[in-house]
Amino acid sequence: MKLYALFAACIVAWAQTPPAFEVVSVKASLHGPAGMRSDPGRMIIESQAVDALIRVAYSLREYQYEGPPWLHTARYDIVATTASPQPRSAQLMMLRGLLADRFSLKLHHQSKTMPVYNLVLAKNGPKLTAVEASQPEPFELYSNFSMAPVGDRTELRGYGSLGQFADFLTRVAERPVIDRTGITGAFELRLLCAIDGFPGYDTSPSVFEALQAQMGLKLEAASAAVEITVVDHAEKPAVN
Repeated sequence: MKLYALFAACIVAWAQTPPAFEVVSVKASLHGPAGMRSDPGRMIIESQAVDALIRVAYSLREYQYEGPPWLHTARYDIVATTASPQPRSAQLMMLRGLLADRFSLKLHHQSKTMPVYNLVLAKNGPKLTAVEASQPEPFELYSNFSMAPVGDRTELRGYGSLGQFADFLTRVAERPVIDRTGITGAFELRLLCAIDGFPGYDTSPSVFEALQAQMGLKLEAASAAVEITVVDHAEKPAVN
């Protein structure tokens, strides 16, 4: 009976052991183009800031993260391979372990009430174009979206989920934007509007007006308790 109990305890301990990458290479980045991709056998990270890796690993929006400034500026190239094919969900768990092991990352979670905008459906419903199947699955990061002047307006463009787009809108709405549309899937998104500091700010429609007219969505002001992840400790890793 004691032997059986010991065997059962070993099985439980093994099952609770977090997965880990088999081989990891970490190098300081020369600030080339940033990117992040994965296949079942490896994860490739190029010129990514540490705070971006934390947000990806823990599925955090930008406003859900608090940490020291150097985590936003120090960039790394990482190639991590797995011993056997793994889905992305398992690789993200492995990325958490990598951050704890190589960056000595320690963090805690807390709730914080703050003003937000809820991204919801406008009266006449959404006007969205589904993303082409040939596009690679994006990580939960706003890097698939960009801003650029187009004539007398600013264009927000990219592809991804409405949750990712809401995170990107956080950068221009001056408060967190939370996706409350209930719509899943990935979309080609393009929004022409006025952004403070960009051409056409005085004459173009605001983000609020453009969202309703061009995408059938709207922003509603609200207050919400938001889960915040705070970095307590992190160190620059030894590179290899």
